[in-house]
Amino acid sequence: MSLRHALLGLLNFSPSSGYELAKHFQYTLRGIWNARSHQLYPELSRLAADGHVEVVEEGARGRRTYAITEFGREELRRWLVEVEPDRTMRSEIYLRAFLLSTVLCRDDALAVLEREVQVWTEQRAGLVAVMERSARMSPPHGSHNLALDLTLRMTDAMLGWSQEAATRIATRPD
Repeated sequence: MSLRHALLGLLNFSPSSGYELAKHFQYTLRGIWNARSHQLYPELSRLAADGHVEVVEEGARGRRTYAITEFGREELRRWLVEVEPDRTMRSEIYLRAFLLSTVLCRDDALAVLEREVQVWTEQRAGLVAVMERSARMSPPHGSHNLALDLTLRMTDAMLGWSQEAATRIATRPD
């Protein structure tokens, strides 16, 4: 996924400032795509230079509100329809899972997995609360709800895996 297309997708919902877009990455796309403010502003400038977005308002302290252009919508559609996604996964969580039982003693591995169970349980509870609020505000087929559903399913998978791995490691001889 490219930052460029994530920004175009967010701007397709509504015009936003760089600050507002950073908040979307921090809260709405948390766990899906990470982007820092220092990455967003240069990419917004490139998108504007390429004609994919335009500045629709300038405010105090140089605050700019960006909107997607028709050319930007065409690019977003092209990327969604024609470009195959990179299906490789680069994840610290998966790397740790690969190394967990070969590097750590049973007690250390169980401590790591207990922490993972706690994190995924808390994330799941927060996600369910967001989904309940979202269900009252938008249709179930809306993109936000579809993304939340995918995130919930992935969270459930990670929680289940963490619990199963802890059970398996707990029964291994140390």
